[in-house]
Amino acid sequence: MLYSKLIGQSIAFIIVGINVVLKIVIIELIKWVGEDTCSAQKSSITEYVFVAQFFNTGFLITLVNADLTEHHPYWLTKYFKGPFHDYMPLWYIDVGLKITQTMVI
Repeated sequence: MLYSKLIGQSIAFIIVGINVVLKIVIIELIKWVGEDTCSAQKSSITEYVFVAQFFNTGFLITLVNADLTEHHPYWLTKYFKGPFHDYMPLWYIDVGLKITQTMVI
């Protein structure tokens, strides 16, 4: 039980680490592509980092824990067999807590 709790808590730190790597890669790619002005470059960096971190932090955690086997198209949704088919109190305790911990870190 202690091992599973430790793994569950470390997920937030793993996600933060991946977000840091994504941020660095996106910044370097946008610098490599080049923008006309410094403001355009900063705007592009902000937009792309936000999108990458949004999908990595919130969307993927929600999607992995979702049970989508009842939805169309079945050839795609049959792979998403998470424990939650709807938002229920246990979802907020499990998934919501992981998302909140990641945002706090």
